[in-house]
Amino acid sequence: MRLQTSIQKLDEMTDGGIESSKSVLFYSQPGIDETSFAQQFLFHRLERGDNVLYLVNNRMPSAIKKKFDKFDWNVEKYEKKGLFAFFDCYSEFIGEGSKEKFSSSFNLKEIKIALFEAIRTGGDKNTLLIIDSLSTFIDLCDGRELFRFIKECIIELKNMNVTPIFLFTEWPYEKGIITKVNGLFDCVIKLEAVEKTIFLRSYFSIKKASWVGNVQKQKVPFRITQSGSIRVFIPKILVTGPYNAGKSSFVHSASTRAVSVERMGLEEIKTTVALDHGHVDFEGIAADLFGTPGQERFDPLLKMLGGESIGVIVIIDSTAPETFERAREMLQKTRTNGLPSIIVANKANLHGALKLEKIRRLMKLSKEVKIISVIADSIKSIREGRSKKKMCMLKKEDVSKVLDALFNNII
Repeated sequence: MRLQTSIQKLDEMTDGGIESSKSVLFYSQPGIDETSFAQQFLFHRLERGDNVLYLVNNRMPSAIKKKFDKFDWNVEKYEKKGLFAFFDCYSEFIGEGSKEKFSSSFNLKEIKIALFEAIRTGGDKNTLLIIDSLSTFIDLCDGRELFRFIKECIIELKNMNVTPIFLFTEWPYEKGIITKVNGLFDCVIKLEAVEKTIFLRSYFSIKKASWVGNVQKQKVPFRITQSGSIRVFIPKILVTGPYNAGKSSFVHSASTRAVSVERMGLEEIKTTVALDHGHVDFEGIAADLFGTPGQERFDPLLKMLGGESIGVIVIIDSTAPETFERAREMLQKTRTNGLPSIIVANKANLHGALKLEKIRRLMKLSKEVKIISVIADSIKSIREGRSKKKMCMLKKEDVSKVLDALFNNII
């Protein structure tokens, strides 16, 4: 049985979600918030009627509740239903009496006894156990005793149909400790900051998952939203290409919401649409699109617009081979050569449109660069687009092919 996390890309990479009773480690670099992954998973399982027990050893449970409240995650209704409880190992450690239903002193033997008694009160339902945090146990407990404790717990939890989720921050531990930690779990999900040119992005990846035949070696960019949820997020995709190739049409066709600077009072820019910005939500991935102007007088802007891009979509007019060299020149000026890119051959159904292989030869593209044909919904739409009465919209299935190809390339 798979337990979906509600993070769509993560569920895809684990063949439908976390396998029930398998042990999972969220393994993060310092500065990356692994608790948000576990907590989103937690609330998703509560919504589906599972039991959740949250073991906390590094802060008061009330501090975690405040975070839940901040994101409008109402844990109290699940506490009243008997589906959620904290297991407090922290209050007694700092000399405070615990106010939680389940608690223990900071002693591994006592924790184990009290923990399994708490789990048994949940009956036969699927149970998710969050251990926050493994790093604190490593810092404060004897190493041999701790690793024996974890191994024994994982075995017993599996027999009880409990899925344990451990949270771990990779502080400067000895290499041997890191190796042991990685070897303990059925699944390791790594959260890291990866440098791209001069800036950092947060990524997650699956280091291993015992129930998955072929683990995808992907680094998936993500952000934590204001509501506390995890979103797979690509912060900047550049959409460039010659004038009148169809950049605005693509941005508006691909986006759930899009704006053009011409509509924000910049009428002095004498072009159909000078700059476009759109937001995409596609198969669990969010991305921002930035369209460039095509005319040469805007070339000084191209380097600035290309900054911090993670992927590039180059729009060309299939019927205008004389503009192909301009497309290559624009790619050079944005300084995005070498980034994941897709060539979009627009107007592919019009008279004079070139076949993809000829486009590849004329543009001197390697076989690795993907070219995808797109067309408008109808000839009428094209005409309306040229007369500026209405944005020319492209066929949804064509746009989906482009996004799917680019996102797979990026991730």
